[in-house]
Amino acid sequence: MAERYRLAPGARIRPDPVRGGMVLLLPERAVLLNETAAEILELCQDRTVEEIVEALRVRYEAGPDLEEDVRGFLEEALGRGWVWRV
Repeated sequence: MAERYRLAPGARIRPDPVRGGMVLLLPERAVLLNETAAEILELCQDRTVEEIVEALRVRYEAGPDLEEDVRGFLEEALGRGWVWRV
């Protein structure tokens, strides 16, 4: 069974009207996200890496390194406690 990702408990993605971007709200901290990070994290709704990559490919003309980039980002996000692997 493929591993799935979801936002960490208590985490939410919200618009930041002051900075005009998206922010990841976590217990006792907030992280300003770039557009790509926000897109990936918004897709972390009990989805596999492959499902996230496919959703991004449908939206954008993505290069051949997309899956590797998404995996790298998710590993970093996992290490920072932004997402959980289930």
